[in-house]
Amino acid sequence: MGVVEALRRWWHTFPMPLRVCLGKRLRFLIDPIIALGLPKAVKDQVHSFRSVAILGAFSSPIGHGIAAKLLEYELRAGGVSVRKIDASKWIGAPIDPKLAIRSEELAPDDVLIVALNPDVAIHALAKMGKEKLRNRKIIGYWVWELEVVPAFWKLAGRFAHEIWTPSTFSAIALKKLFDVPVHVVPHPVALLPPPEVTAERRARSREALGISDSAFVAIQSFSLASSLTRKNAIGAISAFVAAFHDQPDARLILRHLSGDRFPDSLHRLREAAQVAGPQIILRPAGDGLEDLHDLYAACDVYISLHRTEGFGLNLAEIMLAGRPLIATKWSGNLDFMDNKCVALVNADLVALDDPDKVYTQKAARWAEPRMDEAIRWLQTLARNPDQRLKLAEAGKAKAMAVLGGRAIEVLHGVNRTDMASPEG
Repeated sequence: MGVVEALRRWWHTFPMPLRVCLGKRLRFLIDPIIALGLPKAVKDQVHSFRSVAILGAFSSPIGHGIAAKLLEYELRAGGVSVRKIDASKWIGAPIDPKLAIRSEELAPDDVLIVALNPDVAIHALAKMGKEKLRNRKIIGYWVWELEVVPAFWKLAGRFAHEIWTPSTFSAIALKKLFDVPVHVVPHPVALLPPPEVTAERRARSREALGISDSAFVAIQSFSLASSLTRKNAIGAISAFVAAFHDQPDARLILRHLSGDRFPDSLHRLREAAQVAGPQIILRPAGDGLEDLHDLYAACDVYISLHRTEGFGLNLAEIMLAGRPLIATKWSGNLDFMDNKCVALVNADLVALDDPDKVYTQKAARWAEPRMDEAIRWLQTLARNPDQRLKLAEAGKAKAMAVLGGRAIEVLHGVNRTDMASPEG
């Protein structure tokens, strides 16, 4: 057994929460060393373009893995030759055996698109080896949820020739830190068939959950790794109980991931649900996405009182599935939402305060959704199925219109700008 493998096994003897905590601290010492070992991007270097390789978490159900697969689908649909390099094991992402792939080898003329944020991208690139990266065009496909980007991400600016990001909100933030072109390339969610939400699936899912057909049901799905406080599921619990304190059959279902990595967050979520009572159902996520799509079919509305989103993949998907949405009126999700198609909740911007310590940027802010508006929207939509249908239809039309993909256009240099405006 080599030294590196021995250290890796020793590291995995520590409990997951301790590894998460220590990993954040060690990163500030180790990441600069790793980044300095990667080839630096040569400015104004001319690169030929014949094909693309995507470095991403293809074997994982996490958001970055879904984003990598969406990008691959769009490029292939546009006639681009694409190779996939799976970084799931390299970055410690959970792996779904149903999604597992065999990585392919880079070709000499491949443009490499790194569909992993800088905090893990430099580790994945180091695994690939610097010789494979030298004299190659590298695009960082990154997203951030706050107006202030972590300063240590600047390390990734050494190897990236340009940056793609899925929302205007994220692009403005990234442009403040990086001096390379930044382009908005939305996740092409509308290119894939939407989740099936038939009446039969609705009835089957509700029966499995023990919920009557007449009960009003709201859902939210989130990862605790993305910060329980940012996703604001406890805020959703408070709003739901206030809205339906006199309707004991109403249900809010909260589907959650990564409880093993963030046990303190899971404990807080369970405590809030226990205090709220039987109206709140907590459900750990299943192995795939079928359980999520079952919830889409079972629900009357999806609620996201998030404090900020870099894009909002679940929100886009629920709109395409033809389900009405209540969402915070701030951050990256506003690229594909407006008051005509989503029940938007106004918010006040407040200083960042994340007890989960996922987000620690000083001088950053995020949204505090107005609970009175959220409560009114829940009550209004519960009473008005016709309004729910109207929002759902408008939401699906909006998402179909704006989330059909832009990667091919940007890759081939059509209408390229250097973020002179947020739409660049």
